[in-house]
Formats: sequence, C-alpha cells, structure tokens
Amino acid sequence: MSKIKILHVVRPAAGGLKNHLINLVRYTDKNKFDVTVACPPNCPLFEELTSLGIKTLPIPLLGELSPTKDYAVVRTLVKYLHQSGTTILHAHSSKGALVGRIAAIIARTPVVLFTVHNSIFYEEWPQWKKSLFAYVERLLARFTDRIITVSEALKQELIENEKIPAKQISTIYNGIEVDKFTAKVDMLSIRKELNIPELGPVIGTIARLAPQKGVTYFLKAASLLKEYQVNFLVVGDGPLRESLEQEVIELGLQKRVVFTGNRENIADILSMMDIFVLPSVTEGLPLTILEAMAAGKPVVATRVGGVPEAIVEGKTGLVVAPRDPEALAVALAGMLSERDKLIRMGLNGQKHVVEKFTIQHMVDRTTELYTQLLANKKLSADGVQGQQETDRHGMEG
Repeated sequence: MSKIKILHVVRPAAGGLKNHLINLVRYTDKNKFDVTVACPPNCPLFEELTSLGIKTLPIPLLGELSPTKDYAVVRTLVKYLHQSGTTILHAHSSKGALVGRIAAIIARTPVVLFTVHNSIFYEEWPQWKKSLFAYVERLLARFTDRIITVSEALKQELIENEKIPAKQISTIYNGIEVDKFTAKVDMLSIRKELNIPELGPVIGTIARLAPQKGVTYFLKAASLLKEYQVNFLVVGDGPLRESLEQEVIELGLQKRVVFTGNRENIADILSMMDIFVLPSVTEGLPLTILEAMAAGKPVVATRVGGVPEAIVEGKTGLVVAPRDPEALAVALAGMLSERDKLIRMGLNGQKHVVEKFTIQHMVDRTTELYTQLLANKKLSADGVQGQQETDRHGMEG
C-alpha cells in the first residue's frame, strides 16, 4: 500500500517550535507516512532537517507579511502539492498557516491541519490588527479540517477570540525526549565552562531574549535576592540581549548574572541548575519547563498560556503572576530555604513528564488524528492516490 504523503509548512523557526517540528517528523511512522517539510533555507530548522536526512522543500517564507514573497511561496506550494500527490498539509505558526492553507485550498489537498504553538494575539498589536487577524483566521478555519493547540488555554483563546467551534480544535501537548535530560554530568566542569562561581545555588532561565519571554522580570527578581549567595544564569540570545546586559549593570548584578548566549548542551546546563525559571508574558506550552522537569529540577514560571497545565502547583513547581518580579522573588526565596522540598519537587516533575509529556505521546496523538481525518473523508492511501491521479489527468486535459 502507498504511504500517505504529508507536507509540513513552517516559517523560519528556532527554539521550541523548531524542536517540536523536528521531533514530530523524526518519530512519525515512516512505514505509513512519507514526510516533507517546506521551510526557508539558511535557518536553523532547515539546516537541522537536512542534516537528519529529512526531505525539505525550500520556500522564501518570512516571519512578517510580504505580499510578493508570500505569493511566490503559495505558487511554489501549489505546484508541489499537485506534483507530489500530497494528502495532508500540516501548517505550523500563523504565517505558515496563512500561505499553507491558501495553497491547500487551490491545490484541493484532501486534509488540512494547523498547529497553534503560541498566542496569536500579541498584546502590543493595535485592536484593528487583532480584529483583522481574527477575521482572516475565522475565514481560513472553514477550509481547515482540524486545528491543533498545544494547550487547553490556547484552545480557549481560539474559541473566545476567533469564534472557532470547539469540535474543530484538538489539544495535543508538546512532548520531549525525556532520556536526554536524565544523564549525570560533572557539574563543576559545567560551572567552570560557563564562568559560574563554584559556591552558591544556580537559578537559571533558557529563552530567546525577546520581549514576550519576560527576562527583564527575572533580572529584577534577582536584584531582590541580593542577600542570598545565588548565581543567576541566562541562556539564549536575541534582540534584547544588549539592553538586558545593561540592566544587569544598572542593578549591580555583574558578579551574579551570567549570559551564555545560545548553547547546544542544554541538558548539561539544566542538570547543573538548582531551580529553573520561566518569566514569560505569553506562552503556548513551553518545552523548556518540560525539559527542566525531566532533568529533575523544580520550576517557577508565570501563569500564562499552558504553563499551569504543565506544572502541578506545589508538587512539581510554583506558578506566579506575569510581570511581577516581587512575586517571583518570594517564590524563589521560599524554595531556596527548603532544600528537601527542591529535591522532592524535582523527582515529582520527572515522573509527571514521563506520564504526560513524552514525544511518543505527542506523535501518537497526532498520527491518530491524521488517521481519523482520513477515515472521516473515507480516504485511504490507495484511494487518495487514485483521486489525485484523476485530478492531475483532468488538469492536463
């Protein structure tokens, strides 16, 4: 029997979105599905996909709107969808979903899905832009067989803001490779590599240094804990790095805060931390808190998006209000005073991730959804192939 052909469409991606897509593609059953990813070349996602031997389709897709290039992307996708006989188009992120679904409509692709990874209503947007975006999404949703959200919070946002019917939305939680984060490491050597003093606990965050990640609130909380002998770690890079480094100087934290930039050995770094912090102002379901729990670390994170769905309050970590450095500092101070509680929360977190947030669980739920949608349309691999042959001959005639 022929394999079902899937085309994933995504904008330039790094961080959690990149890791989510790579894991989904890597672990999708190759005996049943033939997978290709359409994404821009010369970005971390494209480079990693090609290094893994995953089929790619280069497209000039930008993160922001660009009518000329977006039109070119749609044309490329339509041509590929027709020629390849693709059965399922699975778009990721709002920009990938815009061009991907338009192409799928034109190409009459049988099954269309869209995964929402984060809030699509940014607070800094003017109201007219939010309203326009909601209208476009509501229109395209009519041509989408299923919308996947990575948290129940995102599902509720789509229901309330876009008036998407609940039955059209499925929540599938992000998943991680738990085993990657359980290995023992030489913590002193990692501290030395990152120029962290040997003494004192390490409280760290891993994030793109952009406004939505709220790292400034992490630094402000650190300034409220000066009497503690704590080392603070900021892993990642981004447009705010220079201003955040300047803020450290203004707060008098030069000897306490270390910026590492982007790092590949995230599992080793997490293993060396005592507490992981995610101070975001908006999120979907961040992989970093799942990875921290898998590494056996208690988590303090903000009450945004799907974060409260991942953290069991008081058992695997603590959840605080966003943009509130005082509340964050109080939570951290309480944890630092109870070493046994830190260890207990870390162990609870490991168990929680294994039960609910593995890659296999995420992939199984996604592929079950593919199969269900194909069955709803009375399609099989052979049936789809036959229909597409008919469509192509009709076009040629």
